[in-house]
Order: sequence, then structure tokens, then C-alpha cells
Amino acid sequence: VVGGGSPYGMLASMITGALNGNETSSYFIAFDVNRQALNWVKEMLGYPQDSSGVFVTGGSEANFTGLAVARNVLAEVDMKKKGMQSVPRKMTLYVSEEGHHCLERSIELLGFGGDSLRWLPTDDDYRIRIDALKEAISRDRAAGYHPFCVIGNAGTVNTGAFDDFNALADLAEKEKMWLHVDGAFGAWVKISKTRRHLADGMERADSIAVDLHKWMSMPYGIGCT
Repeated sequence: VVGGGSPYGMLASMITGALNGNETSSYFIAFDVNRQALNWVKEMLGYPQDSSGVFVTGGSEANFTGLAVARNVLAEVDMKKKGMQSVPRKMTLYVSEEGHHCLERSIELLGFGGDSLRWLPTDDDYRIRIDALKEAISRDRAAGYHPFCVIGNAGTVNTGAFDDFNALADLAEKEKMWLHVDGAFGAWVKISKTRRHLADGMERADSIAVDLHKWMSMPYGIGCT
């Protein structure tokens, strides 16, 4: 490992930087390379192969991208035409108090305002408390808000905790909410033969953010949604 990334990753970065393949016009082999790499990521995570995906510049942008899609899908207006200023109800999101601070930055950049993100207490294993989540959602609905997204943690930075994804997925489905998983730190436990159970249910999420720099020892700016 050299400088936080493998020599192969450094070589790949040098080649792609020199080629500068523009994927917005004509046809480049980069299309097929990108598609194959995304399929590998989905396969390793046990994520549905028919899902879409995109490589971005890191874990923070990967979370931002997933939350942007969640907003656009579940906003009660055409977000592309009307924007956040036209939403009829304040949209709210939920994450444990162990969530990464990049989530708050994403919320602010997406126009929700920091107060829209509910930081919820955790249990003795530093996982989001499902009872507290249910109470927060119910309270916000009663107040006229629009609870639309739950964020699960696949390995928190502070403790390495994994939320109960099956419980979160069941609740999100019942409440007709989006489930996003911040897996930038620990989603790759899915390829472990002895610890993959920690990520059970993660494949049920509507979106997942991962970072190939951590654990996988690839160059720094490689995130994926």
C-alpha cells in the first residue's frame, strides 16, 4: 500500500487522467468499464443487480447523491421544475446521533435546513433505537411535517456500530419512507466470511453510499452510490 492506495489504483488514476474520456458524447470504452465496476460493487454488497449506480468523489458525495435522489422521488412537487420553495410540507429525515457530520452538510446543501434532520438516541450497542424512531416519525406527522427518509449506519466512525437494517427496512416500508444507508465506513463487511451478518438487510435499502478508499485501499476520491 502506497499513500493510502494500492499501486494499481495509482496507475489506473494516471491512465484515466491522461485519457480524460468524456462519457457525455460519442462512445468510449469507459462506459463499459464503469458499468462493469458498478456491477462488481453491487455483487459484493449483495445489492440488486438491476439497480442503478454512479461513482462520485468520495463517501460524503455518495451520501449527498443518495439523499438527493430520495428528496426528488418523495417530494410532493416536481423538484426539477418547482424546487424546495414549493414543497407543501416541511420534509424531515432521521438518523442516529452516531451519524456522520457529512449528513448534516448534505441536508443543508439540499435545501432542507439543518433542523430537518432528527438526531435520535441509540441503544447500548450504539444502534438507532427503533422505538425512538417510531415516536419521532409519529410526532412529526402529527405536527404536519412530511417524514420521508430514514438513514441507517453501516459502521459508524465513532464505534463501528451497525444499525438493524431489517428493522429499518420494515419500518420504512410501512411508513412509505426512503431508506438510505451510509456505508462509507463499514459496508464492505458484507464481503467478510465471519462478520457479514452485521450488514444483514442492508441490501433492502433504497440507496447505499460506499467508499472504496477505506478498507479497499483504493485512491482517495472513489465513492459510489
